[in-house]
Amino acid sequence: MQKMNLSLTDAYDFVKRKKSNISPNFNFMGQLLNFERTLGLSNPCSNHAPSEQLYFSTPTNHNLFQLNTHTEYSSSS
Repeated sequence: MQKMNLSLTDAYDFVKRKKSNISPNFNFMGQLLNFERTLGLSNPCSNHAPSEQLYFSTPTNHNLFQLNTHTEYSSSS
């Protein structure tokens, strides 16, 4: 995401095209969402108020998962 200046969605699509059976867990997706924010990339969820709860699903699991947006993750990349 950082090297190619990709949003979370674009990075996911890029990897999915290379390896179609990926299925990242929701904690990892949450880390990527926070990383996207630190990169300052556009994010369709960024227009939500901080108090609003965010949810997401994956292409392989269409259940809604609650995303904890208050947890800070560190990045070593």
